[in-house]
Amino acid sequence: MSAARDPQPPRPPLVDIDIRYKRYGVRPILDSLRLTLAPGEIVALLGPSGCGKSTLLRIAAGLDRDYAGTVAYNGEVQRGPSPLAGVIFQEPRLLPWLRVAENVCFPQRARGDALARARSLLDEVGLRAEDGALWPKHLSGGMAQRVAIARGLFTQPQLLLLDEPFSAVDAMTRMRLQDLLLAIVDAHRTAALVVTHDIDEALHLADRIVLLEPVGGARARPASRIIEVGGARPRQREDTARSAWRRILLEGLETHVQASQAKA
Repeated sequence: MSAARDPQPPRPPLVDIDIRYKRYGVRPILDSLRLTLAPGEIVALLGPSGCGKSTLLRIAAGLDRDYAGTVAYNGEVQRGPSPLAGVIFQEPRLLPWLRVAENVCFPQRARGDALARARSLLDEVGLRAEDGALWPKHLSGGMAQRVAIARGLFTQPQLLLLDEPFSAVDAMTRMRLQDLLLAIVDAHRTAALVVTHDIDEALHLADRIVLLEPVGGARARPASRIIEVGGARPRQREDTARSAWRRILLEGLETHVQASQAKA
């Protein structure tokens, strides 16, 4: 009889965010927040302005270390910006003096393997090979954001951090870019943490939604509610519009906005 094998220890989550508190001066921003992400999972951050959504994204990226807590990737606590995270901002932030392909692979030069990868990513986000030679000023808003997504993927990150990435484009372009993000997450098995003010966008994209509450007063309490959306992606948009979670999220946001206005 063969000897029984020792059970393997459970693998740590891809991302483990544990924030005990984050303050700006004496003002609390985040409090008692624990969030994990697995490969291929999308989590949306919803909440009124000033509740800490973008701050949480900066902490996850390693760009803000002034907080009590830890951020770990694959069980390893991060001490600064992580190469495992790719950041996609609200605005494309393309460098105007570099052509499209050069922006995708910056700071590497667009030659050899780097150029080949840049072209492959441009094709993946729905742009033509010849678009790589354009200057950013010649791009539409939707094209520029596709370039920004390609740039975010260039380093092969395990986590994409997106700060309202589709808010500056028209409604139809926004829906196309949402579906592009779903296809990229599925193809690359990356995790994604998405800041949005749009309930329908959160319900269409996310496996889970974190509803962040404004932290206030001296009483310590959890500052978030995590909602399991359920259902396989991609989802039908008409089903999202009828989701029971939509009403609950809308009521939650209205309550938090009213509370913030009352304190102002």
